[in-house]
Amino acid sequence: MKRILVKHVPVLIVICLSLLCCKSVKPVIHVMSMHNFAGYPLVGNIDSIKQSLKQRCLDTISFKKGEIIADVGAGNGYLEGMLSLFNDSLTFYIQDIDTSICNQKTVNKVVEFYKRLKEKPFTDKFYAVNGSDVASNLPDGTFDKIFMIHTYSYLKYPQVFMTDLKQKLKSDGRMYIISANVPVNEVTKSLKADYGWNESPIERIINDIIGCGFELIGISRYYYTNYDRGDPYIIVFIKKNSKI
Repeated sequence: MKRILVKHVPVLIVICLSLLCCKSVKPVIHVMSMHNFAGYPLVGNIDSIKQSLKQRCLDTISFKKGEIIADVGAGNGYLEGMLSLFNDSLTFYIQDIDTSICNQKTVNKVVEFYKRLKEKPFTDKFYAVNGSDVASNLPDGTFDKIFMIHTYSYLKYPQVFMTDLKQKLKSDGRMYIISANVPVNEVTKSLKADYGWNESPIERIINDIIGCGFELIGISRYYYTNYDRGDPYIIVFIKKNSKI
């Protein structure tokens, strides 16, 4: 019996070391990973994810199961992947004009990254949609919420595009514009002349969107984002004459 025990000691050591190694791999892959993919961050640390959502004011918005949400200017959908760690049974339309970063293959890779982090199946759905300067190409009458997170200033034809987005909301849907208050100056004039960008003071953003058939129902300023252009405003609209 003693010979048998001595003979199997190395085997037992190898098994124990293997088990320890297996346990050590998991945090490295799922918790500590942080890198860029298609120009946007993939963050594998829960505290850092919460901070990223907070910096974009998304911790101020509540979600209900079954809601359909569009994010205009969403890149590869990294924010929607993060949101899905804390919310279930949502449908996200990830919309962007840039087909190199916003396409179903890229979005699926982002979703897979956050699925591994959550360690259980997502019940959310994700669809990539490519638009243009004048049309979102989102389906009409579909959305409970539409986000524009630091995107409005990049619209070349804001009145045309916002009129298009109005048709995409449900009758009681809400539009969330998250934007800094940028004064008109030589820099913003130059950006508009060179690139067609539309950085504007908050008052002008509100007036322009109201002119597209929206009604303002809420405005607040978020002081915890460390955004490089100043703390942003969260501006909420509904369709004019909608019943909520």
